[in-house]
Amino acid sequence: MNFLLDISWIKSYLLPVIDVLIIAFVIYRVYTMIAGTRAIQVAKGLALIVFAAWFSRFLRLETVSWLMGQLIQVAVIAVIVLFQPELRRMLTRLGQSRLLGFFFKESADLIDTLTRSTEELGARKLGALIALEATVGLRNYIETGIPVDGVLRSELLFAIFARESPLHDGAVVVRSDRIVAAKCILPLTERQEPVEGYGTRHLAALGLSEETDALIIVVSEETGKISIARHGKLEAGISGGRLRE
Repeated sequence: MNFLLDISWIKSYLLPVIDVLIIAFVIYRVYTMIAGTRAIQVAKGLALIVFAAWFSRFLRLETVSWLMGQLIQVAVIAVIVLFQPELRRMLTRLGQSRLLGFFFKESADLIDTLTRSTEELGARKLGALIALEATVGLRNYIETGIPVDGVLRSELLFAIFARESPLHDGAVVVRSDRIVAAKCILPLTERQEPVEGYGTRHLAALGLSEETDALIIVVSEETGKISIARHGKLEAGISGGRLRE
């Protein structure tokens, strides 16, 4: 009974375990965010420097330990300067809400229009790139395109992505039920792993999905297949029913 009332065992045993689990979770989340990008190589280099600094201090190598400490300070500043896009992407994803229900808040007519239009674009083999804005604003990318500000309609999408249209290159950004802009430039993914079979539109969709919580629809000009990108993952060759989901 006294053992249960005494909370000192919590401080001695439970809190250290919780402390280690929290640190392990943070390291895991950071790793998953930077995996496949150039930042992962820098992270490995920093980890090696930190280990060398600890090991030199353990061996009481004062000069080497001091040198490693100075190198760590310089490396941290260099990482902040050189890897601003990766850091911004990481902070953005940390601040994103887990609630992905923005798509379900739209009216049934909007979902039907978007699904039907995408399927028709695929049937006609008209390449398309459509970004649906969610909680993270896409203003930076909207400003790279041509303002449209029109109600989302099939006819407007067909006109934009027609081969002879001057707006067919680039992405269309959709906010709520309106097409805000067309011919927008999206960031390409910086993943190092092979992306065989993916075109520029797919790479741009992946890049935007890594930096924001937008849902991006891609229609292949070569095959007419539909793909979606979200949270850094690409689901290729989906059906109209899956797109509606």
